[in-house]
Amino acid sequence: MTKTCIVIADGIRARFISVDAPTDVDLDGGPRLVEHRDLVNPEGDLPERELHSDRSGRAHGAPGGSAHGLDDHHGQRAERSRRFAQRVAEAIEHFVVEQEARHLLLVAPPRLLGYLRPAMDRKRLAGVSVTDIGEDLSRMPLQELQEVLAARGLVPVKQVPRGAVFRPRGQPVD
Repeated sequence: MTKTCIVIADGIRARFISVDAPTDVDLDGGPRLVEHRDLVNPEGDLPERELHSDRSGRAHGAPGGSAHGLDDHHGQRAERSRRFAQRVAEAIEHFVVEQEARHLLLVAPPRLLGYLRPAMDRKRLAGVSVTDIGEDLSRMPLQELQEVLAARGLVPVKQVPRGAVFRPRGQPVD
């Protein structure tokens, strides 16, 4: 099986996941997702007022003149996103090399993908096929994430282990 790495990111956090083949398919039920680490953007979760508390509201030009709105800090917000994308891209390159992956599945909202693509060094990722998904799946637990990606044909389907007893979630153990 070709080694696959998955990076799921939003503006706050990036999760680094691999698809690992089990040692015993009958007992483990097939490949599973394993989360290795995450990278957190310390500026990503702060309210705008904490990042830009030195200016607020409206400013007046000349006395008696009309008021005009001050900068909404959109350019600064975009710059913070670009900086985080650069950090994520560098971590992706190291992760893919470390895992000896041949395929990278990159899942992030479209705007973040737009920052990530040019930030990644294609020379370091030579020989690695990259698939992008432009949506936010960052808060999904691993089992649900594997089900969603498997339904799209992007990762293997987790099978019911043959060497164990299958019990649906919530069913008590005898």
